[in-house]
Amino acid sequence: MDYRQQICAPIEFEFEEFSKRYSQLFSSANPGVDMLLKFLLERKGKLMRPILVLLVAKCLGQVNDNTYHLASAVELLHQGSLIHDDVVDESDKRRGKKSANAVYDNKMAVLLGDYVVSMALKQITATSNIKCVDALSTLIGTLSEGEIIQLNALDNTTLSEDVYFDIISKKTAILFSSSTSLSALLSGASEQDIEAFRQFGHVAGLCFQIMDDILDYHDSAETGKPSGNDMKEGKFTLPAIYALTHSDRDWSAHIKAIRSLEATPEQIRQVTEYSVSNGGIDYAVAKMDELKKQALQGLPAFIPNALRSAFTAYLDLITNRVK
Repeated sequence: MDYRQQICAPIEFEFEEFSKRYSQLFSSANPGVDMLLKFLLERKGKLMRPILVLLVAKCLGQVNDNTYHLASAVELLHQGSLIHDDVVDESDKRRGKKSANAVYDNKMAVLLGDYVVSMALKQITATSNIKCVDALSTLIGTLSEGEIIQLNALDNTTLSEDVYFDIISKKTAILFSSSTSLSALLSGASEQDIEAFRQFGHVAGLCFQIMDDILDYHDSAETGKPSGNDMKEGKFTLPAIYALTHSDRDWSAHIKAIRSLEATPEQIRQVTEYSVSNGGIDYAVAKMDELKKQALQGLPAFIPNALRSAFTAYLDLITNRVK
C-alpha cells in the first residue's frame, strides 16, 4: 500500500463524496465564467488540505455536510491564492501546465482568483458557524500578508531563517493548520484538541513548503519548476539561507543581484550548487524530520491506530515527494 492509499483508506467513502461535491461547484450559467471554472477544475491538485479536514472529522466521528463545506472552502481558497500568486510572480506554469495568467491574461486571472475566493466564502458561510467564517476571513488577510512580507524581502540583502519561516507560515502552513483546527472546531472538539490538531496542520504545512523548496533544486516535470526558479524570482529558501549564512565566503554581491532580479544564470548556478554542497539540502531535510516527530507526538492520544497511521503516511507523503 502506497502513502496515498494508506492516507485515504479510513476516509475512502468520505473522500469520494467530497470529490463529487467539489467538482459540482465548478459550473456557471455564464459561459465565460463556466469556461474559466472548467479550466481550473482540470488543473486541480491532489486535494491535500481537504484530506486533512476529512481525517480530523473522522477522528472525531463528525463527518457531515459542514465538513464538506469546510473542505471545499479551504481548497477553493488555496486555488484562488495560487492564481493570484502566479500573477504576482509572473509565473507561466502551475503544476507543469500553463497558468491562468499565461492562458488568458493577468486581468482575467485576477478576476478568476477573486471569483474563486468568493466561492470559498460562500462555502464557509454555509456552515453557519461564525467562528469558522471569521477564521477564514482572517486567513485571507494572512495569505496576503505573507505575500507582502515576501515582496518586501526583495529589498533586504540579509538572509534570515526567521523571516523565511514567517513567510511560509503565512503563505502555506496557515491553510493546513486552518484545515485541521476548523475541522476539529466544527466537530465539537475541546480547545486542547483543537490546538493539537492545529499544530499538526501547521507543521505539515511547513514540511510541505520546505520539501517544495528542496524540489526547486532539481528539474521537475511534476511541479513544472526548473532548478533555481525561486532565485530567479528573488527568493531565498531554507537550503540557500542555511548554506550562505554558514559560509566563510562573501556572497553579498550574489544575494543583492538575486534580490534585485538582476542575477545572471551563472550567479544563480553558483548559489544553487553551493547550497547543495555546503549542506543546505541536508539541513532542510533534518529540519523536516525534526518537525515530523514534533507533529506526531502532539496528536491527541484517542486517535485510532488506522487514523494515526494515516496521519503518519500524510507526513511521509509530503516529505518524500520526488522530482
